[in-house]
This record gives sequence, C-alpha cells and structure tokens, in this order.
Amino acid sequence: MAGGNISPRQKMINMMYLVLTALLALNVSKEVLNSFFEVNKGIARATTNFNAKNGDTYAAFDAAAEVNPVKAGPYREQAYEIKDEADKLVASLQEMKYNLVLAADKKVYLGSESQIKDEEGDLIEEYATELNWDLLSDQQKLTNIGVLTNKDDRHAAGDLFFSEKRKNNIATDLKVDLISYKNSLLFLAEGNESLITSINETCNYDDKKIKGKKQLWEEYNFYDMPSVGALTLLSKMQSDVRNTESDIINMLRENIDAGSLKFTSAEGIQIPNSNFVLKGDSFRAQIFIAAKDTTQAPIIYVGEFDSLGGGEYEMIGDDYETVKVVNGKGIFARRASSEGNQKWGGLIAMKTDNGTKMYPFRGQYLVAAKTAVVSPTNMNILYLEVNNPLKISVPGYTAGQISAVINNGKVSVVKKSLGEYSARPSKKGNAIVTLYANVEGKRTKMGQEEFRVKEVPPPKPEVKFAVNVKGELFIDKMKMVTAGGLSAKLKNFDFKGVRYIITSYKLTGMYKGEQQSDIVKGPKFSSKMEGIIKNTRSGKSITISAIKARRIDTKNTAIKNLDPLVLTIK
Repeated sequence: MAGGNISPRQKMINMMYLVLTALLALNVSKEVLNSFFEVNKGIARATTNFNAKNGDTYAAFDAAAEVNPVKAGPYREQAYEIKDEADKLVASLQEMKYNLVLAADKKVYLGSESQIKDEEGDLIEEYATELNWDLLSDQQKLTNIGVLTNKDDRHAAGDLFFSEKRKNNIATDLKVDLISYKNSLLFLAEGNESLITSINETCNYDDKKIKGKKQLWEEYNFYDMPSVGALTLLSKMQSDVRNTESDIINMLRENIDAGSLKFTSAEGIQIPNSNFVLKGDSFRAQIFIAAKDTTQAPIIYVGEFDSLGGGEYEMIGDDYETVKVVNGKGIFARRASSEGNQKWGGLIAMKTDNGTKMYPFRGQYLVAAKTAVVSPTNMNILYLEVNNPLKISVPGYTAGQISAVINNGKVSVVKKSLGEYSARPSKKGNAIVTLYANVEGKRTKMGQEEFRVKEVPPPKPEVKFAVNVKGELFIDKMKMVTAGGLSAKLKNFDFKGVRYIITSYKLTGMYKGEQQSDIVKGPKFSSKMEGIIKNTRSGKSITISAIKARRIDTKNTAIKNLDPLVLTIK
C-alpha cells in the first residue's frame, strides 16, 4: 500500500457508501437504512483488519530498530508519531459514534450482533448501557456498537456535532484535527506522487458548492443527516485514518528494507509488556530472534546460562524452563513474588546447517509493592458538599488506566489524562477513596486513602465600607445606610463556589436619645434600622448580633450562628 493504491475491498466500500449517501437525500425506505447499517458494520470490520495489519508493521519496526537503531530508529520514530495521531483521531471518532447512538436510541448496545441478541432475535438488555462516554471502561470504549434502532433520526447528528443555534463546534474541531493529520501524512509522503494523490483522494475535507451556494463540510456531513448515515460516515473516517496510516508506515518500512528483514547478524530479543511490575502481578515478555526464519520455530530457554567462548553458550543446571512459542515469538510470564530489580535472560536455540546455534538475551524489570496515591490538592481534609480537588496516581500505570470511587458522596473526573479528580462528600465523618487500575484487562484494587470530612467553616459577617483599624471597625453612617445591609463572606477559604446568605440578625444603637433595636429576616436593613444608623452620633457604636446565615450553593441548608459585629460611627 506504500504506492498509494486502494484495495479492491476498500474501493467497493467507498462506492457503496457513496451510493447510499445519495439515497439519503431521498425519502428512503427502512430497507435502505438497514442496508446502510450493514455497510457500517463492513467498514468497522475493515478497520479491524487495518489495525491488525498495522500492528504487524509496528512490530517489524521494533525488531528492525533493536538490531540496527542508527538506520531504523528515525523511521520507527516517524511511524509511531503517525500512530499517536491516528490513535487519537480514531478514539475521538469512536466517542462521537457512541454519543450519536446514545442520543438517538437513549442507550447503546455494545458487542457483536450475536452477543446482544437472544435466539429469538430480541435485544439482551444486559448488553445495553446509558453511561456517559467518560464513565465507560477502556474495554467498552473499544467495543463495536451492535445496533442502531432510530436509524432515520435526522436531528441527533446535527444537534450534537453541528448546531448553529447552539454554536456547537465539535464537527469543526474534528475537521481541523483531520486536516492536521492529513498534513502530517503529506509531509512524510513528499516525493511519492502516487501516495500523495491517494491521501488527497481519501482525506478530502473540502467545503462544497450546492446549487451555487457554499456549504461547509461539517454542515454537509452532519446537518439533517439520518443517524445511520452520520454513524457510517464516522466509521468510514476511522477506516480512512487507519488506511492512510497503513500506507505511510509501509512506505517508511520500505525505506529501511524492513519488509525483507535482511540483517547482517541475528540477535536474541526480549520485549517486556512493561519493565515495571507490581507485586502479585505477572511480568510478561515476548522473546524472539530479530532475523526471523519462518521455516522453523525456535526453542527458547529462560534461566541461567554460561558462555563457552567462540560465540557458544549453554544453560546452567536444571533450574530453567522452556517457553511456549507462538508465531516465532516466545511468550514468557513469571509471577512477581519479591520486590526490587529482577534480572532474567536465557538462550534461543535455532537449527542451522552447522548444527544448533544458541543466541543469548538478557533483560531486567522492577517489582514494586502495590501503592496508590490520593492527594488532596488544597489540604489534608475533605470539606462537606464541596468539590475537593484530588491528584490521583498509581505508580506504573497511566492516568487513563486508573479509576476512583468514594464511599461518601461522589468522585468526578476533571482531567483524567493528568490524574485530576474532584471528590464531593455528602455527610460528615470519614470518606474512603479507593483506587482501581486496569491490570491485564481486569479491574484490580490498588489501594485506598481515608480522609476526615469537615463542614465548611462559618463565614464572617461584614458591612460594606467598614474599615478595620487595629482590630476596631469604623464606618461613616451615611455609607452604612448606602451599604443597604449585611453580607456573609468566607475568608481565606481556597474552594470556589461556596456561598452564604444572611437569614436574620438584630441591630442595636441609639435612636432619639434612647437605645433602640430591630430584628429583620434576610440581609437588608429595615427602615427602622436606617433611622437608628442615621441618628447615632460620631464615636458611638452600633452592634449587630444574633446573626444567622445559610449556605445556598448546596442542599445542605443548616443555619450557622455567626459572630457579632460592633461598628463605631465616624
């Protein structure tokens, strides 16, 4: 595919998509819409094939770079940069597909058609989910959508991805990302005219002119588009991304002659799934000879070995094991029972014309105890009914592999890629945050942290325009009247969004030569209070007491008693 030729299967899929797209402009039948979904499934299968093919090519890059890093390393780096861009695009398109089906059907059936339907052809509810995309597991995000019920829904795609009324720019953002990816491909394909032509044909995101009027690419593809048409379009975009990715990486592979794997020497290679293993988990690795001979399978031994000189080796003692070999690669797994740096290695035996040749390999990995880190970003407590920021991490695992739950309230994701969460306890006492990691496809508990849950501290009452002089409050009587009432402010509290309102208080001062007072509900001064303030002479004090306040940003509406205020009239 490095020459830019489109496979007959891909050409057929493209032709079927174009025909069905044209039919969507008409008042099409249920049968046509069902056919569209069948095309969608066919495109999804093609994408799966591209994924497998590309995976083999990346493995060839790894092997080539291991043997000849000077020659193969730069090409491998370029290939993996394209892979990262393609992976992000495909994941983003999968999220759009999920949200589209959820909007159209109010639930999504994840799995193959044979899984989600019983013997009578009825949908099995246990395969349906109504969760938001961010709440899906990593495996669920990779699972194909098995069915779309409301195929003719013409509102879901436009409302989600291109709504002028709501100024929704998801489709526009997608277009920008697709063009950026296309430009990366064209840069690497410079000088290969056939491949450039193929990329431009496959990745065409130009606006259109319909009846002399310009129509944006995003409007043409999503506005008033039946949900099944938009879904199929998104699947085709995924297939196009993987197809062009395949073209580019195969071109790069040809540049280092990786296709033939012609190297001047053979070397034993071990590639671990990870060099960091938690105690109780398994260390796993692939073992193979870089110059692979497809006519025979190697025999791989793991254990202590010794050099006999002259390039000859032998295993030591009887305490070694023979590794299972699949497609020329040995699959090794060992349970990590002790912590620390663990060294390992062995020999790969291959038959040659001069007898059996032994190729050595060595490696090491670090075993650590299972740990989980939950750090409140403000202080070492959690506040009641407040979004407390948390920084969460598990050594050896990416942020995307980690999930968190709390036994008191809820934990929300802020920026999962950075390990940033928000914990909101719903009752006083203690809260336990438990962390889980995706370990070899299983949800595994990694640890937990316990926190004290405290109420938000009470606010301080204040009157606008009051000035603090050495701990004593002074205010001009007319400015106090202008202030209009009493407010409650939280001082030196790092969390945003917490708000209180004054519910009642008592004001006492001199009025017409006598001490007078008045009680009000709410924050504002009564007319009597304003009279008291105006008639209080300079140097005399006004006391505000029995102050009560209520928190208004949450359902927790308990009344707080606040400290009194004494203000001296200037």
